[in-house]
Amino acid sequence: MKFISSLALLTILFECTTAGTIKEDTSISNNSIVPEETNYVDVLNSNGEDSVEDSDNNEDLLVASDVEEISLSSDGGEEIVVSDTEEPIIGEPEPEDKPKIAPKINLTPVDFVFIENKKVLANLYIDEKDSEYDGLSVIAQALKSDVARVIGDKVDNEGYAEESENGLKIVTDPKQLGSKAIISGTAGENGNDVINQLVEAGKIDIKKLVGRRESYQMQVVKSPIEGVEEALVIVGSDKRGALYGMMHISEMMGVSPWVWWSDVLPAVQSDVTLPGKDCNVISKEPSIRYRGIFLNDEAPSLTTWTNKRYGGRNQYFYRQVFDLIIRLKGNYLWPSMWDDVFSADGKGDTLANAKLADKYGVVMGTSHHEPLYRAGKEWGRYYKNDLEYTSGQAWNLYNIPGSEGYVPEVNQEIEEFWTESVIRNKEFDNICTVGMRGEDDSTLPAADDPPRYADLLNYIINTQKGILNAHNDTNPTQLVIYKEVEDAWYAGQLYTKDCMKDTYAMFCDDNWAYLRTLPTLDQQKSIAGSGMYYHFDYVGAPKSYTWIQNTQLSTIWDQMSIAYDYGIEGVWIANVGDLKPMEIDISYFLDLAYDYESLGVNGQEKLQDYKVQWAKQQFAKKDGSGLNDEECEEAAYLLDRYLDLMTKRVVEHVLYDTVDTCSDMYSIDNYREALIILEECEDIMTRTEALWKKVPENVKPAFYQLIYYPAMAVPNVLKIQIYAALNVKYANLGLTVANKYAKLCQEAIDLDNVLFDNYNENMPGNVEAGKKWSGMISCGQNYHIGLQQWDRDSGKLPDLMTVEPVESTEMQVLVEDIVDSYKDAITTGDAKLPPFHNVNDEVFKIQLLTKGGSYEFNVQADEWIKVSVESGKVSENEEQVIEVSVDWEKVEAVVEGAVVITSGEQQVKVNVLADIIDT
Repeated sequence: MKFISSLALLTILFECTTAGTIKEDTSISNNSIVPEETNYVDVLNSNGEDSVEDSDNNEDLLVASDVEEISLSSDGGEEIVVSDTEEPIIGEPEPEDKPKIAPKINLTPVDFVFIENKKVLANLYIDEKDSEYDGLSVIAQALKSDVARVIGDKVDNEGYAEESENGLKIVTDPKQLGSKAIISGTAGENGNDVINQLVEAGKIDIKKLVGRRESYQMQVVKSPIEGVEEALVIVGSDKRGALYGMMHISEMMGVSPWVWWSDVLPAVQSDVTLPGKDCNVISKEPSIRYRGIFLNDEAPSLTTWTNKRYGGRNQYFYRQVFDLIIRLKGNYLWPSMWDDVFSADGKGDTLANAKLADKYGVVMGTSHHEPLYRAGKEWGRYYKNDLEYTSGQAWNLYNIPGSEGYVPEVNQEIEEFWTESVIRNKEFDNICTVGMRGEDDSTLPAADDPPRYADLLNYIINTQKGILNAHNDTNPTQLVIYKEVEDAWYAGQLYTKDCMKDTYAMFCDDNWAYLRTLPTLDQQKSIAGSGMYYHFDYVGAPKSYTWIQNTQLSTIWDQMSIAYDYGIEGVWIANVGDLKPMEIDISYFLDLAYDYESLGVNGQEKLQDYKVQWAKQQFAKKDGSGLNDEECEEAAYLLDRYLDLMTKRVVEHVLYDTVDTCSDMYSIDNYREALIILEECEDIMTRTEALWKKVPENVKPAFYQLIYYPAMAVPNVLKIQIYAALNVKYANLGLTVANKYAKLCQEAIDLDNVLFDNYNENMPGNVEAGKKWSGMISCGQNYHIGLQQWDRDSGKLPDLMTVEPVESTEMQVLVEDIVDSYKDAITTGDAKLPPFHNVNDEVFKIQLLTKGGSYEFNVQADEWIKVSVESGKVSENEEQVIEVSVDWEKVEAVVEGAVVITSGEQQVKVNVLADIIDT
């Protein structure tokens, strides 16, 4: 047995003898580990002092001999390790010092040799009698496919591994195990029989798994059963814990969660040894109980792609979604619902989607306006129309009995509608949405009066709970406080109503990734828990955004950290639109939800490292065939830069025609705003092209999807608008340089089409002949260029102008200013530049343009004035730019001077003022 220290052990024994005895056994019943409170060694209390945390009587103390290190990340986000040689000081921490989330525990490290000479050495055993066998079997197949990828075996287009002599064998009979094995499952009466034998024989000690949610214990065991010399044993505290444990093997082999969804192929490796420090652990509990995504606004992109590939959003499509969620350690999904019915769209079996979700252990839900497991479209299809109302009118008539306008037949039909869905879905793992909004994400008439609406919702939710209780549905319930429901929550004080006592309250952002409201302490006391509905995608006023991820990770961290600090720890769900291309936002959101203690605390200091590590996960390879560290850092930089552009202003909303009051156009006249953005766009695209040339062929499909396409397409759309604005400005002045900007704008429009076509039909790397993602980027130019209004297909290409050249050699001079730059063309006389200051060392510009004819020019300036051009020629459709600055070594006091530009008989004098500021 390894001791923390003699002093610590004596203190521990003293505490245990005064509080009760240390239990030796852990009871196991009905496939679940019976919770018994555990003492954790808390190495750092709030005063910065080392301590061992005590807890209530009869609680286990975590000093088992198989524990080498305990990793805590609840203090400042840093992993704090107590090794068996350290000697903590015993203190008396306050009860709140105990971690809310059971931390990761590192067990004694033992390496596990898994693959040699491209041959898998261990069979995978899962027990058909394990009640979680359905989920174990599908993730076992996913692991088998990952192993096939690693050893270079064939995997089909849907990710299924072909049978191979060298591949991973999945067995359900322990007699089929060889000298090495992987044993995975749950413990208990209905668990894995071999795991239960190991527990009973004392070969594994699962006490530390007691009471944990969605956790796994993984460790190498010597001679676990007869005929097996060594086994990697994975015990899940529940189904999801076991599934996460198996996917942890994939992570250790270098397989990205995005292996299928972004074609991130791992390196082919001859030999794989799972590191002892990584394969001998008890995983932490997830920080947030329910962590998921919402597939929304799915037409036209996701629907086009799925219709082509799967014939709809059926179980064959959702298999890939569920696989991704488990790989990302999520557990929750709101399915697509614009024209879909998740629980009726299965192929061959209408309930196939719901059954498959249950198999994967993915908790299903429905959105904010879809109560009691019903999809939004179901009411219109179900409504019998026996009454003189449309389906929408009938829905709006639902009311409290005895109220004005109450129609008993309407209430009865809607309650039958809800009852049938409860009977249909109650056996599956769900969070049941309650409440009521208008049909198709609209507003109920009662919402105009928040107190009345609150009373109506109280009646509705209690009625819905009555239906659930009548059919023994024990799934948790959740009210989503979205749009007008928020008025009922606050103005109507819905949180005080009895309907909320055992119901989650899900708060919402403003549809633009910024929180609107948070639960107060009083509200938290009256509800079961709280959640947050967050947006990476939105369709609605004032404008929609559905094209490319546009939320910077720092925004996600900032807003969700606020949510966490206000006690929103029950449910986190993000509207992710079509799922692609939202990859890093999804990864970070779910990683933050899973391990807030590590990523959330002081998370602003960890964002850059997260981006780099994420880039390495996708583009670096264990055999060195991918991008190197420097190139991965550049990929992360480019990702950061294009997200910055999207965060500043959603590029779909930038419209060159600033007369449109809904335009988010950068100014071409003031503060160099548009020109600075244009330079930034050019830099991002140049660096992206430079890195692309270094990307190996085996990395190109993933790199194109995750970096190249967005890092080229986003700045390119901005260039379209800025070039169009410059075209219009110069055309209105009759200057032929407008034609240059029309040409540049058209080239950018053409590039947008090329990028679009490559993604859909000619994906680099020839994945499925380049057409795997055909239709996934169906947001054509009317969806992402110059949106005119909230309709997401309201975009239009710029109306470019052409200037017919005239036979004139007259010099046209435009001068920069802080505001109203280059406003008028000057042909003779005086102009002035803004003042220069020594502390800023500014550079201002003068443009020389033409209305058609060519001319030569000369530039003269005072000796303390520096000019970039002293002479030159201006031709049709072109411009010359003179950069003006000050040689401050030649300026001792405030001084005035001039830049004089001449062309033939023309002369323009541009006055310059240099001001000395005493520092």
